[in-house]
Amino acid sequence: MSIDKKRTPYLLLAPAVLTLLVTIGYPIGYNLYISLFDWRMLESTTPINFVGLDNYVNFFRNPDMLHSFFITIEYTILGVALEFFLGLILALILFEKTRGFKVFRLLLLVPIMATPLVIGLIWKLMWHAEFGIINYFLSFFGQSKTAWLAHPNTAFIAIVIVEVWKYTSFIFLIIYAGLQVLPSDPYEAATIDGATYWNKLFRITLPLIRGPMLVAVVFRMIFTFRVFDQIYALTRGGPSDATMVMSLLIYREGFAQWRPGSGAAMSVILIMITLFFALLLIKAIYKKSEL
Repeated sequence: MSIDKKRTPYLLLAPAVLTLLVTIGYPIGYNLYISLFDWRMLESTTPINFVGLDNYVNFFRNPDMLHSFFITIEYTILGVALEFFLGLILALILFEKTRGFKVFRLLLLVPIMATPLVIGLIWKLMWHAEFGIINYFLSFFGQSKTAWLAHPNTAFIAIVIVEVWKYTSFIFLIIYAGLQVLPSDPYEAATIDGATYWNKLFRITLPLIRGPMLVAVVFRMIFTFRVFDQIYALTRGGPSDATMVMSLLIYREGFAQWRPGSGAAMSVILIMITLFFALLLIKAIYKKSEL
């Protein structure tokens, strides 16, 4: 009977583990397999021409791939930094139960509920040079019509603004939830000692919500680093590859140019880079908290 009790948890977990192996493990394994081939689907229906790690080496030799990598890094750092800053400020403001906070909290949920592809299409219309509402409002300030998505610099700014507008609410929700469960004892003691609001913020509030802030930043960094759909809807990587993030380049290699071997190798590199930065961020934050 004791042996059966020990096996029961594993038997209960077995269906979930098998499902993960089929739906996640097999695709990842097959992706690693085809990344070792120079497979051109227009010439063959099966992987041929084993090249080993050449697809991975070519990533660091190809200037287009390196350009895409730095665009992705810049987009991720700028987007997540702005989202975190704005999300933290909004969470702290609404936590104070300011007048009308329930309405603002509801409005902040609207962007995150819409799918990224729909958001991309809506903002593409808003950025339109002739009929976009953004140029319409800017015209009141004497600003001439700007083709936001047609120039490299403005196109990059446009996709960052869309990213921040949509996902600031994600960081806000996580930090706001962390603020809801803070203990009251440290604040009461600080008030008795004559601490100001800023003393409480930097010495009590922020250290206590370090966990939620870490979760918010890591999740947003991971998802932002592999963003695809909303940028595809907005610019498809243009103009002049100014918004060609790695996910779009992987799509172009694997499905537009029919080179799944090269695309698979790039996707593996993307996963490894994402894990590296996530672990680096976690280690840095927790190491800082121990000082």
